[in-house]
Amino acid sequence: MTVALAKTDFRPAAEVIENRFPAHVQPAAQPKTLEAYLAAARSILPVLKEHAAQTRQQRRPADESVAAIVEAGLAGIMRPAMFGGPGLELSDMIAVGSVLGEGCASTAWDYVVWEVHCWMAGTLPEQGQREFYADPVVLCCGASNTTKAKARAVEGGYMLSGRWGFGSGSTHASWTCVFSAIDGEEVDGRPHVRMMIVPRPAFCVEDTWRVQGLAGTGSHDIVIAEEVFVPAHRTISRAEVATGRAEGGRLHDTAAYRMPLPPGAHLATDSSAIGLARAVIAEFREVITKRTYVTGKAQADMPGSMIRLATAEIEVRAAELLLQDTMREIEAHLRTGAELTVEQRAKARMVAGYVPDLCKQVITSLIAACGASAMLEGSKLAAALLDVTMMSLHQSTEYDRGPENYGRVLIGLEPSNIAI
Repeated sequence: MTVALAKTDFRPAAEVIENRFPAHVQPAAQPKTLEAYLAAARSILPVLKEHAAQTRQQRRPADESVAAIVEAGLAGIMRPAMFGGPGLELSDMIAVGSVLGEGCASTAWDYVVWEVHCWMAGTLPEQGQREFYADPVVLCCGASNTTKAKARAVEGGYMLSGRWGFGSGSTHASWTCVFSAIDGEEVDGRPHVRMMIVPRPAFCVEDTWRVQGLAGTGSHDIVIAEEVFVPAHRTISRAEVATGRAEGGRLHDTAAYRMPLPPGAHLATDSSAIGLARAVIAEFREVITKRTYVTGKAQADMPGSMIRLATAEIEVRAAELLLQDTMREIEAHLRTGAELTVEQRAKARMVAGYVPDLCKQVITSLIAACGASAMLEGSKLAAALLDVTMMSLHQSTEYDRGPENYGRVLIGLEPSNIAI
């Protein structure tokens, strides 16, 4: 019996976007260390900057930018060593994503999304991992919302259909990672939700992403209109991936594969905000060294501008160090074999909201000293303000979900937000 998603569950029909996975591009070299990855990321910044405006206009990463990422060997930093990857940690990937954010915020955001899902696939049963990592280059998009997804158990796996919004990186993805409740199944009185990995062409991408901030991420809807079979070895329960207890993760030695999904994904999402703030600081320095007021006074002679610049430099560095310190502290804890405490989880969620919020404050402060021209159409500064605002609105980084929750835990109360 076929139980596909009802047509009434779909939005009005949208154009299906062509799969733009760069199958013709192969890595020229494979970095092995964090230093090599950072150098490779810096080497392609001119390409990302050149195509940043195009990326915003076409509402997806420029093909040239994605090809540069793949050719530089950056795709797959979270691929396990068992399958030819470098065996690095999420904190290392965050550092690379921050560098890419200096070139193009949307492209950097998608890079992090692809690598987060590359990491998540390493928690699958071994056969599922072997299938996923079989190709030398894998770009995997995904979405965690389950409201318009349907799945039912059959022999050997599940039949899946649905629509998942906010599929960042979907236009160039060769796989997708989605979640769905299983029809008629419960675990501890709650719906049984599973993560499922699905390859092209079993899913399509519909053109639905029309926004002002992070417009170039191509976060369109991921659609499986007619049921597809997903073998059991390409699925895992949400509870296992959320707690970091997946058996598949025990195949790997790094702390990443003991990392619960919420803190790992939430903190990783912050990285592009750091890079974007750095880019705005660089732009501001250029503006104030050239700008002269109508009075004839150079902006570089204005104390207020110097104070804003110096404060921005310190605050962005503080945000970067806080993000890295929080992730590395978690990784060190997980290497001991212990599970994360509630306090560590609550702190991670607090930091995940605090970092992009601080970057937003920095960018807003600098733009306030650039005059009305900062808001002209096509302005890099205006685009950056829209991008960082969108970053701070994501469910993983929304500021208001963090402080009250963390404060409660610090004095021994139960967390108000269990999704940490």
